[in-house]
Order: sequence, then C-alpha cells, then structure tokens
Amino acid sequence: MAFDLETLLLLEAIILLAAFIQGAVGFAFGMTSMGLAVFLIDARVASIIVSPLAATNVALALWSVRHAIRLRNVIPMVVGMVIGLPFGLLILLEGSTTIIRISVAALLIYVGTSRLLSNGRTRRPLHPWWGYVAGLFAGIVGGATNIGGPPLIAYVAHQPWKPVVFKASLLTCFLVSSGLKTIMLGIEGSLDSQLLASVAVLLPAVVIGSQIGIAFFNSVNQRLFGHLVSGLIV
Repeated sequence: MAFDLETLLLLEAIILLAAFIQGAVGFAFGMTSMGLAVFLIDARVASIIVSPLAATNVALALWSVRHAIRLRNVIPMVVGMVIGLPFGLLILLEGSTTIIRISVAALLIYVGTSRLLSNGRTRRPLHPWWGYVAGLFAGIVGGATNIGGPPLIAYVAHQPWKPVVFKASLLTCFLVSSGLKTIMLGIEGSLDSQLLASVAVLLPAVVIGSQIGIAFFNSVNQRLFGHLVSGLIV
C-alpha cells in the first residue's frame, strides 16, 4: 500500500466528497480531489491515482444521463482534448504545474462570477469552434493536473443547454480524458502495483459518493442547479 492508514482514510473522505459533487452537477471531481489531496500527498502522485478514480466516477454518473448525450455538442471538445492531453502528461511527468494552476484559478473565478452576475439572463451561445479551443486547453490542464474541467465549463456554461444536457456533455468529455490519461499512465509505468492497490481501496468511496450525487441531481430544479454550478465554479 502506498499510504499509511490515516492518510488513506482521509483520502477516502476526500474521494467520497468529490464523487458526490460530480455525481450531482457533472464536474468538480478533479478540482475537489486534487485541491484537497495535495495537502496529504505529493501532487504528482495525487494526479496519477485520481485518474482511474475519476474515470470510474464519470462512467457511473454518465450512465444515469446517457439519454441526454448529444454528439454534436461534445465532438469539438473531445477532438481538442485528444490533441492536448499528451502535452499535459508531459508537463505532469517532466515540468511545473504552477502556471497552469494559476491560470485555472483565474478562469474559474471569471466564469463563476459572470454566471452569478448574469442573474439568470440568457447568454449568447459560443460558436462550436470555441469547443475545440476549450477541449485543447482542457486536455493540457487535465493531463497535467486532473483539473481539466474549467476550460470546458467556460464553454458549456455559455450554451443554452438544459441541465441534463450540460451534465451529459461534460461527463462525456471527462470520460474520454480520464480514460485516455489512465491508459497512457499505465503504458508509461506510472501506475505501479502500490498505487493500483490504493486505487482499489478508494473505489468504494467513488461508487457510494457517485450514487448519492446522482440521486441529488434528480431531485433539484433547473434554477437551483444553475446557482449550484455558479457557486461551485467560484
């Protein structure tokens, strides 16, 4: 096992919370888990173990909204992510993630604040080409830090989509990115037997948190969902 019992229990609580949030709103697993796990373990190690956990969480949450997947919405973002992901992995394994973290924080504050200040007014939809740009940056940021959501959220939050389509679109992208990253890390050898054992121990927290979050999503109305999204972004 890669961690002592106390650290593992704290990680269980963090993963449970992250899985609940993403199950409820469709994003923030990486932001929550990475934002808290780095206080317990090395940031690069956290990024490696979060990838397979995120893929599991996303698969469970996406299954519950699979009827709302719109390929025309997600293809631009997915294409951009596939291009950007290898560059993000290179930064994770060889470079510094400080600049990326600062950029992500600034983008989150901007998107969240603009949503709150809009006070429910309709926002002008962004051209689909911005989906490729958002996907590219999401791939780079996600590959380096597992926090690839902000560029996608910045794009999706300006589209006139229903909450269920909003959630399904983000989750589809996250499934592709987390799945590809996990495969690449496995091929590269970063996911060793000790880390895989830790992932296996943390998986029940992912399943439980995801199911609670999905149940919560099914119980909230559209306006409350919008406020929750804006608040979580900030």
